[in-house]
Amino acid sequence: MRNPTAAISVLIIVFGMNFFGVRLHPQEHSTDTVHSPDNFAGCYQVAGLSRGLIVEDIGLFPTRFELLNVPRAPGTTYFNIRSLDTKGKSDPSEASWTWSAEGKDKLEINWGTGFGGFRGTLKKSGSGELVGKLREYCDSRCGYKRRNGSIHLRKISCGVD
Repeated sequence: MRNPTAAISVLIIVFGMNFFGVRLHPQEHSTDTVHSPDNFAGCYQVAGLSRGLIVEDIGLFPTRFELLNVPRAPGTTYFNIRSLDTKGKSDPSEASWTWSAEGKDKLEINWGTGFGGFRGTLKKSGSGELVGKLREYCDSRCGYKRRNGSIHLRKISCGVD
């Protein structure tokens, strides 16, 4: 790149938008029940993965987690995810994990690392369970990262084990 200062500035802006969950075209934060985070907030456990997502992939996102209903920043429609697998320790990757309600029975989820990760759309089915597809992504030169598959999440108690 001919201008390293411009490249660094772009990276800082993009990382900042990812970190704080800012959308390029922000939407009004609605209190209607259709896009309410309360439709999904709570604790979940990975109940199943398809063949496309192997056991090693599960290390890139938690097997048990909580979808929080507090916006990442005022006015955003993205919310935080907290791992329940860390036994009191915080996982540094959590800073890049986000989710957003996309209707009364659909959400988008992103387990990012800052340079890539897994993201997808999940839909409610049955008694609070979420099912959908995840696709691996990365920021650049990652044609080899094409893993994708289905995931099934079961709602669990948020109580201490």
